[in-house]
Amino acid sequence: MDPDAPWRDLGFVGLRLGDLVVRYAATYALTWVVVDLHLPGEGESLWAPCIPLIAIPSLLISAYYALLNSRTSLAFRLPPAGLLLLPTWFLLFQNFEEQLVIPVSGQPAFALCVMRVPLLGPARRWRGERVRPPLDRLP
Repeated sequence: MDPDAPWRDLGFVGLRLGDLVVRYAATYALTWVVVDLHLPGEGESLWAPCIPLIAIPSLLISAYYALLNSRTSLAFRLPPAGLLLLPTWFLLFQNFEEQLVIPVSGQPAFALCVMRVPLLGPARRWRGERVRPPLDRLP
């Protein structure tokens, strides 16, 4: 068996993608708790109908960008911060203008503060060879 087979890293990538989902779910839930606290009266909560419209596309954008990019720091964080605003466009057409700033600011907050940079870690070199991350522990 070839020790450098691509399937060996699937567990590592799966753990990182699971970490991305958990981090985004926590940010999404916190954002909508704040929105519900600011809604006047006993209005209907909008977090559940927004899951297929905001959360799922945002997770796909984040995972796709993070898997294809190996930059670090702000060079990594700025593009997804702008891209994650795309799924929130439909909120402009709701009767939601006064609370629009809260869910719209939650998306770039995830990319700028919570998202792991980069998802798979920077490529490390040792004696001119590319070194894969160890499979038994996360860096």
